[in-house]
Amino acid sequence: MAQEAALAGAEKLRSDMHQMCQQAIDMLKLTWEGFKTQEVALLQQAESLGQQLHQQEKAGTAFAMPSLGGRTVGHDLSFVPLHLERIGDNIELMVRALTRVIRDGIPFTERAIGELHILFTKAIELLECVRDAIATQNRILVHYVQTAGQHYGDMVNEYALSHQQRLIEGLCLPKASSVFVALLDYLKGIVSHISQITNKLSCEAAG
Repeated sequence: MAQEAALAGAEKLRSDMHQMCQQAIDMLKLTWEGFKTQEVALLQQAESLGQQLHQQEKAGTAFAMPSLGGRTVGHDLSFVPLHLERIGDNIELMVRALTRVIRDGIPFTERAIGELHILFTKAIELLECVRDAIATQNRILVHYVQTAGQHYGDMVNEYALSHQQRLIEGLCLPKASSVFVALLDYLKGIVSHISQITNKLSCEAAG
């Protein structure tokens, strides 16, 4: 009976993680679409999803710990919802920054917008891969996300250096610079938590 309860708890946890991951994906898509279309209402929708994500993390954690009988499941998969909530935190920070960009009319260069497009698109793809890996436990998918996550960090660093050069050349306004650098940090933070999730999924698959 104890083993059956543990398996049921693990299945419920996996289902919750899958749902939270989809919410994070929807948040990230709404955030980027809101910026592209300059629609604050879309950013507000993303922020509302963030509140749901916080509530689900609390409910999931409260369920997981007693139902697992004090034991870890799949090498601490019970901590994955916390990483998903942290991803939501970073998206919420981006929402606030981009809301200010839209309302204050802060201009970004075409190159900066192009770089953000690449980073948002890749982050959404990696989150979708994590969502699918949670459902399928596919090792190849997990390995892809781990490798892509490393490349993502390198890409963010490269864009940060390019941005510094634009600032030196006077192509970027200081008020736009601070927001752009913050967005890079938030995106890098999102993928850092994605990588931590895939590390736990990888441990589970190996176990």
